[in-house]
Amino acid sequence: MRRVKANDRASNTNVNVVDHLRVVYVDEHVVVIDKPSGILCVPGVNKNRSMLDLVYESYGRGHDDAGGGDGASSSLFLPRDSMIVHRLDMDTSGIVIFARDRISMSMLHGAFRDRTGDGVRKAYEALLVGWLDIDRWMERATRTGRNDDDGDDASDSVDDGGGWSDMPEWTTDASCPLGGGEICLPLQRDHKHPPFMRVSTPESECEARMAVRDLNNAGYSKLIAKRPKPSTTRFRILSHESWMGHPVTRVELMPITGRTHQLRVHCAAMGHPILGDPAYGLYGEAHPNGGFGDDDMRASSPTCASFELRGAIEDAVRDNGRTMCLHARRLTLRHPTTNEIVTFEAHPSF
Repeated sequence: MRRVKANDRASNTNVNVVDHLRVVYVDEHVVVIDKPSGILCVPGVNKNRSMLDLVYESYGRGHDDAGGGDGASSSLFLPRDSMIVHRLDMDTSGIVIFARDRISMSMLHGAFRDRTGDGVRKAYEALLVGWLDIDRWMERATRTGRNDDDGDDASDSVDDGGGWSDMPEWTTDASCPLGGGEICLPLQRDHKHPPFMRVSTPESECEARMAVRDLNNAGYSKLIAKRPKPSTTRFRILSHESWMGHPVTRVELMPITGRTHQLRVHCAAMGHPILGDPAYGLYGEAHPNGGFGDDDMRASSPTCASFELRGAIEDAVRDNGRTMCLHARRLTLRHPTTNEIVTFEAHPSF
């Protein structure tokens, strides 16, 4: 049912410039938009109308709107599909940048690949189900010693005889009164719930290897079990709030690595899924709790949102037509032609 509803929304033929194209910044070289939730960033396999179509129609080949373009630069404008630099999930809103010429495209692709130095920095804002209370996590860590450092390679794989943590590792963030920290949990493709992701555990890695072995025996000889990828998300708690009479936590999320669905899985793995998440929420198609079992989650997460709370919020989301509360609020990078550090920002609607 979730997938049917998602496909119905993705096939929305009413996506148009007037209602949906919110331009944050534009010049000869780039277009920056604030993408609404519920609209595809780029066309899917069914070639549904997307934000890329709107950007191309307004600022693609042949448009000289920035005041200062000339024939030489206009001749370098890109075909539609080449304007894509990065993308957001359909249900994620926020800042997206598109390239308008080949040089800018190349420079931006390099910047998004560079995770060090002056590479791209992103900040998201989200509402999480329940109240995430760092003080209670600190008390639990003090009692159990879970916050010890197990080494640089601890989250890479379970094959080296340990180092995998049952729950997110984190450190307190003194710059935020309500606290913050760092989630360091390796992610892998969920072979039981494709195409979704999950936290890697010893059991899930074993299951993945067995699944690949079975496929190899069935004739798919080139398949190999991919190692889980180290994944890190920094977060700050901004406020504890009420949404439709239910407790929620507003957080800032900063992905240090860029794995598929990383923020959504990491939040679910803390016991606080993102409000309205159609895949990693209570009734989603992905593995619940980001991959952890219910008993492990209740035992390990001192502030884990209860089943009753999650159900009540899911009902409110359905009744109010609320889309997922995850917003790409801020994007900082070097401008591809001026080389200046620029920041683009847009506030969420929630």
